[in-house]
Amino acid sequence: MQFHLPDPRAFPIYDDATPNPLIDLALASLAAELGVIQEKRDTELRGRLAALLAAGDVTEIADGLARAPTHAVQRHITRALASAHVEAGRARGDATLPATVFAIPVVIVAANSGPLNVPGALPNIDEIAALMKANGALRGNENFVLSNALAPASALTLEKLPATLGWWASAAATPVAIEKAALPVPANQESVFLRFLVGTALAGPGVDLLTANDTGKWGMPFTQAIAKQLGGGTLSLLAMPRPPRSPLAALMQGRAAQREVSLQLFATNAIRKFRGSVGEPEAVISAHRTTNGGEVRLSLSSPFDEKGAEGFRAELQPTDRAQDVAVLMQDLLRECNVESVTVLADVFPDIDRESKLPMLFRADALEGAGDKALGKTHLH
Repeated sequence: MQFHLPDPRAFPIYDDATPNPLIDLALASLAAELGVIQEKRDTELRGRLAALLAAGDVTEIADGLARAPTHAVQRHITRALASAHVEAGRARGDATLPATVFAIPVVIVAANSGPLNVPGALPNIDEIAALMKANGALRGNENFVLSNALAPASALTLEKLPATLGWWASAAATPVAIEKAALPVPANQESVFLRFLVGTALAGPGVDLLTANDTGKWGMPFTQAIAKQLGGGTLSLLAMPRPPRSPLAALMQGRAAQREVSLQLFATNAIRKFRGSVGEPEAVISAHRTTNGGEVRLSLSSPFDEKGAEGFRAELQPTDRAQDVAVLMQDLLRECNVESVTVLADVFPDIDRESKLPMLFRADALEGAGDKALGKTHLH
């Protein structure tokens, strides 16, 4: 079944009277009809981003991301920033023996009978590094070290990027300094956390250590070792790594992985609850505009349950396409054998005007849903 979910984000009209060079370069790249012209504009874009990071001034970058006139432009700048971050870092390092700085996204699912604060650092990081080396991580490179900090996504925010450039100048025997974040596990509730292990490796010029598309042989020992180091007692903990990537690429990959795992937990638990009480649930997928940008929401409900819908809210990141998130939801529902799935073709507000709560839709109450859409006349 073909469907289209609109992108709910609102992008500003670009006023070129106050130009932003990053937006101009991204627009020129996207409009280029020849590949050689596009590559030239992209090279200029990465160069300017790298220079701004090296100068420690991210004002123009923040302005470019905020004033991007389309999602394509915002996505283009964001992806270029990930590459420029590496370029700026390598310029600080040793060109004869270049360092590779990488981050491993780790999605952690934890649950405990009582509230618990799991420490934000691994007590034995050498064990993790050793098992990765023994199982061929980083294309078999053994000249790398890991920081023991379980770093949060906030450690890689835009304003903190200039300070991270020194990581590339660190010796491979010295772990990078990065903030750590504990895992606040509430009582009797599965929670999904995103953390990163950051490392540095030395390799010959031109050698790319970050080409693997999966964790290979080291993924399972990694999961088992972290569960042993952080778990125990009544704490249930599952740590799922993703392949090492450059820091900002890892951030994008990690956020997508956290969303996917969170969605799976929500859907399986909610569907099991409906089937165990009132029967088969019905699903509605909708797009919502928020103050932070936009969300794709999945609502599960049953005509035999008068309570409101069970809902999952997926915040859209700059590299996300709303349609891709909707497809992810639909594919999961198909795997769970949910037959009734409705995708709404309008963009809706964040908050319902009547209930003052985040807007979620019941499948059995969709008549007149279009009147709640943004840009539509509300009927009274």
